[in-house]
Amino acid sequence: MRMKNLVQGLGLAALMAVAGCKSLDITNPNDPDSARALADPAAIEALAGGAVRGWINTYEQLTGGGPLVTQAQTYSASWNNFNMNFYSSIDADGTRNSRPWQNDPSAAARTSIEAYWEGYYSSLGLANSVLKAIRVNNLVINTPADTKRAETVAQLMQAASLAGLALNYDKAYILDETSDLGALTYSNRREVRDAALASFDAAITLANANTFTTLAAWANGPTYTNVQISKIANTMAAWLLANWPRDATENGTVDWARVASYASNGVSTGTRFDFIFMGDGCASWCAEMLYWFNGVDTGRLSTRVATMLDPSQVHPYPTGGNPQPNSPDRRLGDGSYGNASMIPGFGNVPRTANGGSDFMWSSQEIFNAARGTYHQSNIGHVRYDLTGTQSSTGIYGGNGPAPLVSAGMNDLLWAEALIEQNTSLATAATLINNTRVTRGGLSAATAGEGQASLRTKLRYEQEIELLGLGASSYYMRRRVPNGLLPGTPREMPVPAKELGVFAQPLYTWGGTGPANSPTPP
Repeated sequence: MRMKNLVQGLGLAALMAVAGCKSLDITNPNDPDSARALADPAAIEALAGGAVRGWINTYEQLTGGGPLVTQAQTYSASWNNFNMNFYSSIDADGTRNSRPWQNDPSAAARTSIEAYWEGYYSSLGLANSVLKAIRVNNLVINTPADTKRAETVAQLMQAASLAGLALNYDKAYILDETSDLGALTYSNRREVRDAALASFDAAITLANANTFTTLAAWANGPTYTNVQISKIANTMAAWLLANWPRDATENGTVDWARVASYASNGVSTGTRFDFIFMGDGCASWCAEMLYWFNGVDTGRLSTRVATMLDPSQVHPYPTGGNPQPNSPDRRLGDGSYGNASMIPGFGNVPRTANGGSDFMWSSQEIFNAARGTYHQSNIGHVRYDLTGTQSSTGIYGGNGPAPLVSAGMNDLLWAEALIEQNTSLATAATLINNTRVTRGGLSAATAGEGQASLRTKLRYEQEIELLGLGASSYYMRRRVPNGLLPGTPREMPVPAKELGVFAQPLYTWGGTGPANSPTPP
């Protein structure tokens, strides 16, 4: 097993420091105070980029996301790196996951609860500092156009950070550039979601009203126009609204018309594009989810998903393993991949003309059987390994382009919104076929097959297309009927060390207790 790097968030403490809280009113002449820092145009422009990087590394990180995607049985790993084995190990009969979040200061696995909280608040603090400098202190960054660029991107990162909190926690603090950090109060998860949506709307308005191209440093290479930023914000708003539900009952209350409205202005409309960044080997920019799960010696596709692609891949994993596939889906094909000179031990069949675009078959069992054979799988996810040979120069080494929001994700959000409203089913079928036919080579979905059949085809596409896009596959699984094993937590509590600051009682979700908080009014 390869050793993996870990990019840590700075946390709420960083948010408070950046926003201007002082300790004992001591002035350090070598460390300018917040008023001076917020008056430096170059520093504020750099903070906007820092907010983007912080959000990216949090969204793609494994300490929080690894347990989620393995609990959802979309990916599989029995290693206990990032607490994955601890949280994804199921009861002996395979029917239940009885382990709640370990929300205790003495518990080693508490770090999975802390990771998103600290990372998203760090990004939020940086974004709010930019907005405060511009809106409260009237700072101009180089030119009015550059100022609006920084303001728009900071607004987007404020929204994205609040969205991450709303998706993962039962409650959180809603903070913006005007908040008093000395008077923090919790808001329930619906209120946090709605604050994030309002912030996305503000980012969309700003992006539509101004003309700019983002700095290359802000995504470590790729740049985006104001038009593209607007589309990214629309897709992210649709993603939040659709994926906020904790179960199938809440899923039935989603405002699907609003989801459709956002998605119809998202990244798959007009000139299609994906929102990506460039990994640098995880020195500063890390697609940790892909670094781990596009490496076939560290992570695998769950057999639950593999058997959907090809019934020869039995779920749960059988004694002796699963045979080389022959899937009608071109994303798997015959599972051949790479060449004969690949790193020894991958167990790959060198690529043939029927090799898949997204997945490979391996004869090698990479997980410790004593930890549960159900973790094993013969199928690896290699879609984003552009080297085609698991070379360390690509995503296998944390290098190269990595997706955050994809055109396929937006298509499927839009299609789902139309299906759930039982309207414009022809458009929904076309959106599904953008991946089902164009990438998968499967028979086309049609409006005539009806709502239920289209929903089935939609779910199949979501299982494949959301892999590696942060923890998106988990958020989808928790809101569909029987998507998660009983006992699997469906949201996180406020971290224990945060509760301890205010002497609040510890609590948790999952296991033999409730999986999540009641639906807020």
